[in-house]
Amino acid sequence: MSDVTSPAAPGRSLRAAFVAPRSLGLLVLALVLAGAFAALGQWQISRAIQQGTVVDRPTERIVALTSVAEPARQQTDASVGQRVSTRGRLVPQDTVVAGDRLNHGQRGWWVVAHAIVDDPEGAQLAVALGWAPTEQAAQAVADRVKAGPATGGALVGRYVDSDGAQPSTSGPPSRLDAVSTARLVNLWTEGAGAPTYEGVLTLEQAPAGLDDIYSPKPGDEVQLNLLNLLYAVEWAIFAVAAFYVWYRLVRDRWEQEQVAEVVAEEDAPVHDTV
Repeated sequence: MSDVTSPAAPGRSLRAAFVAPRSLGLLVLALVLAGAFAALGQWQISRAIQQGTVVDRPTERIVALTSVAEPARQQTDASVGQRVSTRGRLVPQDTVVAGDRLNHGQRGWWVVAHAIVDDPEGAQLAVALGWAPTEQAAQAVADRVKAGPATGGALVGRYVDSDGAQPSTSGPPSRLDAVSTARLVNLWTEGAGAPTYEGVLTLEQAPAGLDDIYSPKPGDEVQLNLLNLLYAVEWAIFAVAAFYVWYRLVRDRWEQEQVAEVVAEEDAPVHDTV
């Protein structure tokens, strides 16, 4: 006489559990929830764009330089790109040339002068006089300015950012690869210790021998509603979570079935056969 265990019915596979009618019904529910969450996320993004404020600064109206900037003070958003006017005199011997300057997409050179302005009295300002396609042309104008008398009068142009401070890589100290006020103050021979404007004034009308510097109106800034964007991200996470919950529900139920089948198999009676 021998003992034989009766064969248990094989359990369903995980794939079969996922395509079961109950699982498919839960999947449809997850799809509906995910679609609703996605629609809410899209709505939040559209609100963020609609409520985005366009920062429109009157940069094309000429204002006094002192109304948007101060010497020895960091530049602000209100000053960068603004057309301004001031009065002062140029210091001829401090005129330099700077390379790697784009003008309508063409690389060339700037002639940069040192101005001592009237308001506030004695303050220093870097003034880009104009652009030339070659170093020789720019240097010729710079030499002419150096040889001429100190001139004074109105200075009108666009106030732009200064480049970062960096040493000249080649040539004499008066030849620059960047227009940096931090570097220029160390080259100027007059006004040592006087407060200096951080930005650079690009003249609207270049002197003879130079082209006008192309300095367009800065683009409008758009400030988006970040809170709405964060809500949109949250709704996207909820949409993904809906599918994850569906997956876990089906898999957990399948795992419970497997455990139940193992227990049932262990508890199954043993039949004796002759």
